[in-house]
Amino acid sequence: MTRAAPADVSPHRAAPGRSPPYQRFAWLAYLALYPAPWFFRAPTALDLIASTVGVAVFLAIYIHAVIAKPKSLLPVIAATLLIGFILSPFGGVWSVFNVYASSFAGRISPRRRMLQVMIGVQASLIVFGFWTGQPVYTWGWGVFFGLMTGFATAWQSEVEAKNRELQAAQGEVRAMAASAERERIGRDLHDLLGHTLTLVAIKADLAARLSERDPVRARTEMESVAQAARDALGEVRAAVSGMAGAAFAVELDRARRALAAAEVEAEFTAEARLGDPAREAVLAMALREAVTNVIRHSGARRCRIALDAGPDGALRLSVEDDGRGGEILEGSGLRGMRIRLMAAGGDLQIRSDGAGARLLASLPAVA
Repeated sequence: MTRAAPADVSPHRAAPGRSPPYQRFAWLAYLALYPAPWFFRAPTALDLIASTVGVAVFLAIYIHAVIAKPKSLLPVIAATLLIGFILSPFGGVWSVFNVYASSFAGRISPRRRMLQVMIGVQASLIVFGFWTGQPVYTWGWGVFFGLMTGFATAWQSEVEAKNRELQAAQGEVRAMAASAERERIGRDLHDLLGHTLTLVAIKADLAARLSERDPVRARTEMESVAQAARDALGEVRAAVSGMAGAAFAVELDRARRALAAAEVEAEFTAEARLGDPAREAVLAMALREAVTNVIRHSGARRCRIALDAGPDGALRLSVEDDGRGGEILEGSGLRGMRIRLMAAGGDLQIRSDGAGARLLASLPAVA
């Protein structure tokens, strides 16, 4: 499993889905329009002082709004409009502040509230322009560009909100995928190690009993134990790395050897061909867990394993024993088997009574 790269926590990077601060500061370039009339009419000292103070106050408000992100933008909008109105007698393009007020209005949510504030901002500029007798050309362009900027900002805010939602959803998907992978590894390791350790314990006990009267066979059994351990190591590595499970034929052979070592008489019937590797892996793991349960818990003397296909191409794996039966409590092994089968569109049925237990795992034609 690969380790995720650490997140970039640089202060120069914006939060996911949010435009970086320097991009918003770029909009301050519009302030260069404010002194444009002074190229045609020299400003007075009062014009320069008032404009400098007004622009400085606006910059402080703007920087605070961009960096601090206040909960309510209404005071920022009102202050920006007021600065423009106060500077209207001093010869600059005072309506440029309406563009910034409209931009702040575009970031208000929900949309209905944004539209109300946007209309209020433009109406305030129009009323002020007519009330003070300002020529329309001095404030009309402010209304036009204010609307354009405001709605463009509203659209950008919606895009940023959608991006944040997408980032959050992707984070949830990654978390769910990691959780599902941990559960898969846990289920696979339970089944793999449960089966292997059961087989190792049975063969080790058998070798201990044979060590005095049949040393050759005892040695053979211990070699089988060593081989089972090596096989289990490879299977654990495969489970952790997410590789495909064992082939059903291989698992069937392991089941035959495990049942023989446990002195359980086994009968195998296979009337269907698997073909699909996905179904094969699921049924192989189901067979492994079922045989492990027969050996460890049933006390059976006979076990019948059958694989057949229905008329619709569905596969059915049946594992039946003549053990003690009774109530079966589903542990992690049976739960893992059921989850695998359900994930492949299949089903698991278990019957247990005084005559033994029967497990039926079924898969559809396409897993």
